[in-house]
Amino acid sequence: MNAKPQFLGLIPARAGSKGIPGKNMKLLGGKPLIAYTLESAQCSKLLDKIIVSSDCEKTVDFARQYAGIEVPFLRPAEFSGDQSPTTEVVKHALEHYAKAGVTFDYVVLLQPTTPFRGSDLIDRCITHLLKTKSDSLVTIQKIPDRYNPHWALEQQADCCLQFFSHQKIITRRQDLPATFYRDGKIYITHKSLIEKGEMLGGKIAGFITENEPNINIDTPYDWQLAEREVRRICKKESAAADHQ
Repeated sequence: MNAKPQFLGLIPARAGSKGIPGKNMKLLGGKPLIAYTLESAQCSKLLDKIIVSSDCEKTVDFARQYAGIEVPFLRPAEFSGDQSPTTEVVKHALEHYAKAGVTFDYVVLLQPTTPFRGSDLIDRCITHLLKTKSDSLVTIQKIPDRYNPHWALEQQADCCLQFFSHQKIITRRQDLPATFYRDGKIYITHKSLIEKGEMLGGKIAGFITENEPNINIDTPYDWQLAEREVRRICKKESAAADHQ
Protein backbone atom coordinates (compact mmCIF):
# COMPACT_ATOMS: atom_id res chain seq x y z
CA MET A 1 0.00 0.00 0.00
CA ASN A 2 1.35 3.43 -0.92
CA ALA A 3 2.03 5.80 1.95
CA LYS A 4 -0.14 8.90 2.23
CA PRO A 5 1.43 11.82 0.34
CA GLN A 6 2.88 14.44 2.66
CA PHE A 7 1.77 18.06 2.20
CA LEU A 8 3.78 21.06 3.38
CA GLY A 9 1.81 24.28 3.75
CA LEU A 10 4.13 27.20 3.04
CA ILE A 11 3.25 30.84 3.71
CA PRO A 12 5.80 33.19 2.09
CA ALA A 13 6.01 36.58 3.78
CA ARG A 14 9.07 38.65 2.96
CA ALA A 15 9.52 42.08 4.51
CA GLY A 16 9.95 44.12 1.33
CA SER A 17 7.02 45.39 -0.73
CA LYS A 18 7.15 48.34 -3.11
CA GLY A 19 3.40 48.61 -3.75
CA ILE A 20 2.35 48.55 -0.09
CA PRO A 21 5.28 48.89 2.35
CA GLY A 22 5.15 46.41 5.24
CA LYS A 23 2.15 44.77 3.60
CA ASN A 24 2.14 41.45 5.47
CA MET A 25 2.00 43.11 8.89
CA LYS A 26 -0.20 46.05 7.86
CA LEU A 27 -3.54 46.00 9.72
CA LEU A 28 -6.57 44.93 7.72
CA GLY A 29 -9.79 44.92 9.72
CA GLY A 30 -7.82 45.27 12.93
CA LYS A 31 -5.31 42.45 12.37
CA PRO A 32 -2.18 41.95 10.25
CA LEU A 33 -2.81 40.86 6.68
CA ILE A 34 -0.88 37.62 7.21
CA ALA A 35 -3.26 36.64 10.02
CA TYR A 36 -5.99 35.76 7.52
CA THR A 37 -3.76 33.20 5.82
CA LEU A 38 -2.44 31.82 9.12
CA GLU A 39 -6.02 31.26 10.27
CA SER A 40 -7.09 29.56 7.05
CA ALA A 41 -4.06 27.26 7.24
CA GLN A 42 -4.99 26.34 10.81
CA CYS A 43 -8.39 25.16 9.53
CA SER A 44 -6.78 22.49 7.34
CA LYS A 45 -6.92 18.86 8.39
CA LEU A 46 -4.80 17.62 5.48
CA LEU A 47 -1.67 19.76 5.76
CA ASP A 48 1.03 17.72 7.50
CA LYS A 49 3.08 20.78 8.45
CA ILE A 50 2.54 24.53 8.13
CA ILE A 51 5.46 26.94 8.02
CA VAL A 52 6.10 30.63 7.45
CA SER A 53 9.10 31.60 5.33
CA SER A 54 10.07 35.18 6.13
CA ASP A 55 13.05 37.47 6.46
CA CYS A 56 11.12 39.79 8.80
CA GLU A 57 11.59 39.23 12.54
CA LYS A 58 8.35 41.07 13.33
CA THR A 59 6.43 38.69 11.06
CA VAL A 60 8.26 35.68 12.50
CA ASP A 61 7.41 36.66 16.09
CA PHE A 62 3.76 37.19 15.15
CA ALA A 63 3.41 33.88 13.30
CA ARG A 64 4.84 31.91 16.24
CA GLN A 65 1.80 32.90 18.30
CA TYR A 66 -0.36 30.59 16.18
CA ALA A 67 -0.74 26.98 17.28
CA GLY A 68 0.46 24.53 14.66
CA ILE A 69 2.41 27.16 12.72
CA GLU A 70 6.18 26.72 12.58
CA VAL A 71 8.90 29.21 11.68
CA PRO A 72 11.93 26.93 11.28
CA PHE A 73 14.28 29.58 9.92
CA LEU A 74 14.74 33.24 9.04
CA ARG A 75 14.76 33.32 5.26
CA PRO A 76 18.17 34.29 3.82
CA ALA A 77 18.44 37.64 2.04
CA GLU A 78 19.36 35.89 -1.22
CA PHE A 79 15.79 34.51 -1.39
CA SER A 80 14.02 37.66 -0.15
CA GLY A 81 14.48 40.23 -2.90
CA ASP A 82 11.97 41.62 -5.41
CA GLN A 83 13.38 39.35 -8.11
CA SER A 84 13.57 36.16 -6.02
CA PRO A 85 11.54 33.43 -7.79
CA THR A 86 8.88 31.75 -5.71
CA THR A 87 10.30 28.37 -6.70
CA GLU A 88 13.60 29.26 -5.01
CA VAL A 89 11.76 30.19 -1.81
CA VAL A 90 9.92 26.86 -1.88
CA LYS A 91 13.04 24.89 -2.78
CA HIS A 92 14.92 26.49 0.14
CA ALA A 93 12.22 25.29 2.55
CA LEU A 94 12.24 21.74 1.17
CA GLU A 95 16.02 21.56 1.36
CA HIS A 96 15.95 22.76 4.96
CA TYR A 97 13.77 19.82 5.97
CA ALA A 98 15.57 17.36 3.73
CA LYS A 99 18.76 18.02 5.70
CA ALA A 100 16.90 16.84 8.79
CA GLY A 101 15.61 13.74 6.99
CA VAL A 102 12.08 15.08 6.55
CA THR A 103 10.55 14.99 3.08
CA PHE A 104 7.30 16.21 1.56
CA ASP A 105 5.60 15.13 -1.65
CA TYR A 106 3.73 18.38 -2.30
CA VAL A 107 3.99 22.02 -1.29
CA VAL A 108 0.79 24.01 -0.79
CA LEU A 109 1.65 27.67 -1.36
CA LEU A 110 -0.57 30.09 0.57
CA GLN A 111 0.16 33.71 -0.26
CA PRO A 112 -0.90 36.34 2.32
CA THR A 113 -1.84 38.68 -0.55
CA THR A 114 -5.00 36.62 -1.11
CA PRO A 115 -6.50 36.77 2.40
CA PHE A 116 -10.04 35.59 1.69
CA ARG A 117 -10.21 31.79 1.53
CA GLY A 118 -13.11 29.61 2.63
CA SER A 119 -12.34 27.69 5.81
CA ASP A 120 -12.22 24.36 3.97
CA LEU A 121 -10.76 25.55 0.66
CA ILE A 122 -7.27 24.17 1.31
CA ASP A 123 -8.53 20.67 2.05
CA ARG A 124 -10.93 20.70 -0.89
CA CYS A 125 -8.04 21.59 -3.19
CA ILE A 126 -5.83 18.83 -1.78
CA THR A 127 -8.65 16.33 -2.13
CA HIS A 128 -9.26 17.41 -5.74
CA LEU A 129 -5.56 17.10 -6.58
CA LEU A 130 -5.44 13.55 -5.20
CA LYS A 131 -8.72 12.56 -6.85
CA THR A 132 -7.53 13.74 -10.27
CA LYS A 133 -4.04 12.29 -9.72
CA SER A 134 -2.53 15.60 -10.77
CA ASP A 135 1.02 16.89 -10.43
CA SER A 136 -0.01 20.43 -9.61
CA LEU A 137 -3.12 22.49 -8.91
CA VAL A 138 -4.08 26.14 -9.04
CA THR A 139 -7.23 27.92 -7.92
CA ILE A 140 -8.97 29.66 -10.81
CA GLN A 141 -11.88 31.86 -11.78
CA LYS A 142 -13.67 32.13 -15.12
CA ILE A 143 -12.63 34.88 -17.52
CA PRO A 144 -15.70 36.96 -18.50
CA ASP A 145 -16.68 36.31 -22.11
CA ARG A 146 -15.86 39.86 -23.22
CA TYR A 147 -12.24 39.28 -22.14
CA ASN A 148 -11.97 35.76 -23.52
CA PRO A 149 -8.51 35.34 -25.15
CA HIS A 150 -10.21 34.01 -28.31
CA TRP A 151 -11.66 37.50 -28.75
CA ALA A 152 -8.44 39.33 -27.80
CA LEU A 153 -6.50 41.25 -30.45
CA GLU A 154 -2.79 41.99 -30.62
CA GLN A 155 -1.14 44.80 -32.54
CA GLN A 156 1.45 43.92 -35.16
CA ALA A 157 4.56 45.89 -36.15
CA ASP A 158 2.63 47.52 -38.99
CA CYS A 159 -0.04 48.66 -36.51
CA CYS A 160 -2.57 46.20 -37.92
CA LEU A 161 -4.47 43.91 -35.56
CA GLN A 162 -4.78 40.17 -35.55
CA PHE A 163 -6.55 37.75 -33.25
CA PHE A 164 -4.33 36.68 -30.37
CA SER A 165 -5.35 33.02 -30.47
CA HIS A 166 -4.35 32.61 -34.15
CA GLN A 167 -7.20 30.14 -34.46
CA LYS A 168 -10.43 30.15 -36.40
CA ILE A 169 -12.39 33.29 -35.56
CA ILE A 170 -15.24 32.63 -33.13
CA THR A 171 -18.11 35.00 -33.77
CA ARG A 172 -20.77 33.76 -31.32
CA ARG A 173 -20.40 34.14 -27.55
CA GLN A 174 -22.08 30.78 -27.09
CA ASP A 175 -19.25 29.09 -28.99
CA LEU A 176 -16.46 30.50 -26.84
CA PRO A 177 -14.58 27.83 -24.86
CA ALA A 178 -14.45 28.45 -21.11
CA THR A 179 -11.17 30.08 -20.14
CA PHE A 180 -9.81 30.81 -16.67
CA TYR A 181 -7.26 32.92 -14.83
CA ARG A 182 -5.29 32.16 -11.67
CA ASP A 183 -6.71 33.91 -8.62
CA GLY A 184 -3.63 33.30 -6.47
CA LYS A 185 -5.38 31.73 -3.49
CA ILE A 186 -3.69 28.31 -3.63
CA TYR A 187 -0.95 26.60 -5.59
CA ILE A 188 -0.11 22.94 -4.99
CA THR A 189 3.06 21.58 -6.56
CA HIS A 190 4.78 18.20 -6.54
CA LYS A 191 8.38 18.31 -5.33
CA SER A 192 9.66 16.97 -8.67
CA LEU A 193 8.35 20.11 -10.41
CA ILE A 194 9.88 22.41 -7.81
CA GLU A 195 13.24 20.73 -8.36
CA LYS A 196 12.91 21.78 -12.03
CA GLY A 197 12.01 25.35 -11.09
CA GLU A 198 8.29 25.04 -11.87
CA MET A 199 5.23 25.82 -9.78
CA LEU A 200 2.76 24.52 -12.37
CA GLY A 201 3.46 21.63 -14.71
CA GLY A 202 2.80 18.01 -15.52
CA LYS A 203 -0.90 17.28 -15.19
CA ILE A 204 -2.39 20.55 -13.92
CA ALA A 205 -5.69 20.56 -12.05
CA GLY A 206 -7.81 23.69 -11.73
CA PHE A 207 -10.10 24.35 -8.78
CA ILE A 208 -12.78 26.99 -9.40
CA THR A 209 -13.36 29.49 -6.57
CA GLU A 210 -15.89 31.76 -8.25
CA ASN A 211 -18.08 31.95 -5.11
CA GLU A 212 -15.26 33.48 -3.06
CA PRO A 213 -14.02 37.10 -2.95
CA ASN A 214 -11.49 37.64 -5.72
CA ILE A 215 -8.98 40.05 -4.18
CA ASN A 216 -5.23 39.77 -4.71
CA ILE A 217 -3.50 42.64 -2.92
CA ASP A 218 -0.68 44.23 -4.92
CA THR A 219 -1.62 47.92 -5.01
CA PRO A 220 -3.20 50.53 -2.67
CA TYR A 221 -6.41 50.18 -4.68
CA ASP A 222 -6.43 46.43 -4.00
CA TRP A 223 -6.04 47.23 -0.31
CA GLN A 224 -9.12 49.46 -0.45
CA LEU A 225 -11.07 46.59 -2.01
CA ALA A 226 -9.92 44.29 0.80
CA GLU A 227 -11.00 46.80 3.45
CA ARG A 228 -14.40 47.03 1.77
CA GLU A 229 -14.68 43.22 1.80
CA VAL A 230 -13.80 43.06 5.50
CA ARG A 231 -16.53 45.58 6.27
CA ARG A 232 -19.00 43.56 4.20
CA ILE A 233 -18.09 40.35 6.05
CA CYS A 234 -18.35 42.06 9.46
CA LYS A 235 -21.74 43.52 8.56
CA LYS A 236 -22.98 40.10 7.40
CA GLU A 237 -21.74 38.39 10.58
CA SER A 238 -23.30 41.09 12.74
CA ALA A 239 -26.67 40.71 11.01
CA ALA A 240 -26.51 36.92 11.43
CA ALA A 241 -25.76 37.30 15.15
CA ASP A 242 -28.74 39.63 15.58
CA HIS A 243 -31.07 36.94 14.16
CA GLN A 244 -29.89 34.19 16.50
